Parts: sequence; structure tokens; C-alpha cells
Amino acid sequence: MTIAIIGAGVAGLSAAASLKAAGREVVLFDKGRGAGGRLSTRRAASPIGEVRFDHGAQFFTARDEGFRRLVNDLEKRGHVAKWMPRRVSLSKTDGFWTAAALQSDDDWYVGAPSMNSLVKAMAEGHEVRWGERATALSIREDGRYVQFDPSRWQGPFDAVILAVPAEQAKDLLAETNAELASDAAASETAPCWAAMLVFDRPLETGWDVAEVAGSPLGLAVRNSSKPGRGDEETFVLHATPEWTRANVDMAKDDVAAELSRLFCEMTGADTPLFAAAHRWLYAKTETPAASSFGWDERQRIGVIGDWRIAPRIEAAWQSGHALARVLTD
Repeated sequence: MTIAIIGAGVAGLSAAASLKAAGREVVLFDKGRGAGGRLSTRRAASPIGEVRFDHGAQFFTARDEGFRRLVNDLEKRGHVAKWMPRRVSLSKTDGFWTAAALQSDDDWYVGAPSMNSLVKAMAEGHEVRWGERATALSIREDGRYVQFDPSRWQGPFDAVILAVPAEQAKDLLAETNAELASDAAASETAPCWAAMLVFDRPLETGWDVAEVAGSPLGLAVRNSSKPGRGDEETFVLHATPEWTRANVDMAKDDVAAELSRLFCEMTGADTPLFAAAHRWLYAKTETPAASSFGWDERQRIGVIGDWRIAPRIEAAWQSGHALARVLTD
């Protein structure tokens, strides 16, 4: 019988790879039209042509030995590249923005030529059914079933693994498994408004990544400084969780205008040629769960994701790998 994994992001694909290597039959379902999720790449038409933005996760690390082996392999195959940006912290003192250099002991990696290249490479060789939004679970005598929009059930499955944000896992588990639903309900994920900007000339900022203090902007990234991103001068801005929560229902055009105004005030840049915004409702884990995965052996339902451990791409991989080891052992 087949194991169903709901969510074909890093966590779901990590679990699928380990299960498939152990001889299990696995099928993944994802509500998206293609690989990406928070590793998505946005394409946009601007006055200087089509541009691409990594508007979600900006980079990832590889501290875990198993994940590092995967990243090294993908780097050799051209799906992943190291990124060595100039990093600073920015703060405002007496009306002026000042920068302090930042360093990291970790290598930073990005998908190449875009962040979703990581997920696309991980999805190779797996059966992934895109455009499938799970809405309910059912435990029956012959196995587990999953309902997809609008009212279609698929199954039976030997096991079901939810690799979705905590808020979505909570809803799917509400009528099926109170303990796992409670785990998901206790985890909090911050939203994030992201803005994408295009300029007609390079900006002399002196940095590629700025962690901003004392502003609605929390992070500013020169998207075009990443390997393979093209010559256009592009930036991605992430608002703070506090500002995002206070303005979560603001119109996208208004968000783009406000965040680009703040950025131009901070850097002295002229008004961008293009500005757009995207709202991530589930962007960054603030309160992780108490374990790397959840698993109910009797019902054979599991939950995985970075929200179980920490807000890192690597943590999502670790969560999926950890549950798969339990199932294969």
C-alpha cells in the first residue's frame, strides 16, 4: 500500500526520498502548480524586461551531515550554489542610518538559478500530483483517505504524512487526531509582507544583505547579488512580523509603495522602476513544537515541517528525514 505525503516542499520531499530508498511506495500531493512553496521564484514583467525574485526564503545552511551530503551533490549538479553576500546590520542613530558588518560561520547556499531549483531537484524521480489541495482526512477499516477539492477522496493509504504549515496541519487534524492537532495549534508562525523592487541602475549601498533594526523593514536583500540571477538591479524586502500583523489586510499595491518608500529613504535610492508585494501568511516559525516530528502509530498519521524544529530550510529536511527513519526502522 502507498504512503501519502501532503506537501511537496523540502520536508515532504526529504521524507519521500528516505522512504523510497527503503523500498516504500510514496505519492506526494501539493496545492501549488509546481515546486516552490516558500522557496518560490516570482517572475515579473518590468520596464527593463522580465525579472525574477526569490521573494520567500533567501538562503539556507547545511550544518547537518546528511543534508550537507545532499547539498554537495546538488551543487555538483548545478542546482545549488554558494552565496557570499556582503552583510550588515542597519540602525538609525540621530536621524542617520549606520551600518555594522556581520559575519557568519556557516556557508550560505541558494538554489541555482533560482531558489525553487532546490525543490525541483529534490522532486526528480518522485510522483508528485500538483494542484491538489487537501481538505480532510478519514480513517476507515481499509486504510486512510484524503479528501481533495472539491469533494474527491483518494486512498486507501497505509500512512499519511502532513508536510504543511502548522496552521494547515491543525485544521486537517481537527476531526482526526486531537493530540497532533494540539501540537500544531501550539506552534506559532509569523506572517511576512515581501516587496520586490527593480532599479534602472546599480545602487551604491555597500552591502548585499541588511538586517534592519528600528524600522518596519526587517530585511533587505540585493536579489541580483545571488549566482545566476541576471544583471538587473533587483531587491527583495521583508517587513517585520509586527508590521505585517498590523497591516496584514493592506492592499498589495499599498504595501509595495510603503516598503519601497522606506527602502529609498534608508538607502537614498530613486523611486524603483517596478515594485510589487506578496503576503506570506506562514513565513517564519516563532514557537516550534517540542519534537522533530509527530507520529501516531495506531492511526499511522504523521506531521513534519520546519515548524517542528526551527525556521530553517535545513530543519524542514531534518524533520522529514527523522520521521522517515522511524517508519523504515
